[in-house]
Amino acid sequence: MWTARRIFKELTDPDLRRTILTSFWKHGENNSRLMAQMQLAKALHFRDETIRKMPPEKKADLLASRAASPDFEQFLEIALMQYHTHDQANMLGAFLDQWQIPHENGAIETDDYTPPTEEQVRNAVAALREQYDPRQIRVYLATAGLLMAGPWRDATWPVVEEMGEETGAA
Repeated sequence: MWTARRIFKELTDPDLRRTILTSFWKHGENNSRLMAQMQLAKALHFRDETIRKMPPEKKADLLASRAASPDFEQFLEIALMQYHTHDQANMLGAFLDQWQIPHENGAIETDDYTPPTEEQVRNAVAALREQYDPRQIRVYLATAGLLMAGPWRDATWPVVEEMGEETGAA
């Protein structure tokens, strides 16, 4: 079972965690950022105002320091979504093209599409492996399974595991 906390713990290094969490602070909805700010202030015994004034990278570091806490799971999920739709839109688009899913810059345009099968996920990874960092592919596939659930999870998570076995990673 890939949770946001497990993705952060097992599939990212400190630099990638910071990049993903910075994307949350830059692109997340205002309400989500405010909730995360309040939760961080409470957990770290800071004033809301102190956190609000920090640059996104510093807030990302604070959120990373709480990544193991279930209280922050929803913010990690949002961060993964923001990261992929903003910072990794080209890779998202490339995978969606492989699966013939209509999209606009990596954002799925319709609810009327067929999720990829496990074999289609494997084929897409094979086709795109030279273009994109395998670690980024694993993070994307784990995230897609987590956020899209159901058939997406069934198709992507086995491939995430296989890719880990190939590299000796988690």
